[in-house]
Amino acid sequence: MSGSWATDVSNPITRWLFLTGNRFGVAVTLSLLFITLEALLIEFGLVYVGPGSNLSTALSSGLLSGVLTLLTVVLSINQLILSRLFGSAGSLSDMLEGTLDYRRTVEEIADVDVSPNEPTAFIGLLADTLEHRVGDFRKEVESAAVSLNSGDDVKSYESAVTDYADHLRTAEDLNDASKVLVVTLGTDYADHLNTTREFRSKYGEGLSDEADEALDDVLVLLKAVATMRQFFKTLTLQQELAILSRRLIYTGVPAVLVTYFLSHTYTAASDVSTAIDPAYLPIVVAVATGVILLPLAVLVASLLRVATVSLYTISIGTFTPPEKSI
Repeated sequence: MSGSWATDVSNPITRWLFLTGNRFGVAVTLSLLFITLEALLIEFGLVYVGPGSNLSTALSSGLLSGVLTLLTVVLSINQLILSRLFGSAGSLSDMLEGTLDYRRTVEEIADVDVSPNEPTAFIGLLADTLEHRVGDFRKEVESAAVSLNSGDDVKSYESAVTDYADHLRTAEDLNDASKVLVVTLGTDYADHLNTTREFRSKYGEGLSDEADEALDDVLVLLKAVATMRQFFKTLTLQQELAILSRRLIYTGVPAVLVTYFLSHTYTAASDVSTAIDPAYLPIVVAVATGVILLPLAVLVASLLRVATVSLYTISIGTFTPPEKSI
């Protein structure tokens, strides 16, 4: 894969936090960190939660309105998802026909009657066919003794594309769309696509019909990989947003209730005890902090994956953006 991405993905903590980790697991981890931080601040006297504390004001005004505002994000997310699902019969028919044309192109090159319906198996078919056709190209070039310029090595080209095909083939063992998407991240497909175009430009007229056809198939297959990558991005992000919408409701309602009822445990007078024994307030407030901020943690965890996927799949063609690291 591309240099910076290979460096990032080798760090299991970074990979788990930004991509492969269960998003609710990441959110719970963040919530536990909030609880720990609140407990430490109370323990060291930096935050006061006893009788007369202004926590009641913060809960009833700022935090309650903030949590309610966060829940309105659910409506915006649902509108975004639905806008992608609705369409006229004609537009939906065109989308379906485009998908079938895409599959027919791959099936013709792979010489199969029908390609697999499962996306992971389809990527496996792409990888197998890509490896086979680039091998055919190398054999045809060597058998025809095509004279190559200095620096152009057909064996190195075949090896690079084959390694990429082997990497794509690992997606066959995965059943999670987000993990499959990780396999396709980076700009390797664009690099191989550009190298293939260079071979065609330099030696197209000197190649045999078989070599030219094999190279053309490699080019088409690399384009198919780029298309499949964008499909997985769309699938993953739509699923992510739909799950985020549901989890915000699951965590937001308890957060609102905890905020509301906790604010009622305090009185305006500092000499009047709280409804909860002051000895237990540090523990109660620390745990309540985790519950109240859990919707925010859910939102952050999901947006980390959405932003990372968008960063590494921003390009669909041979123009690749400057490398960025997560």
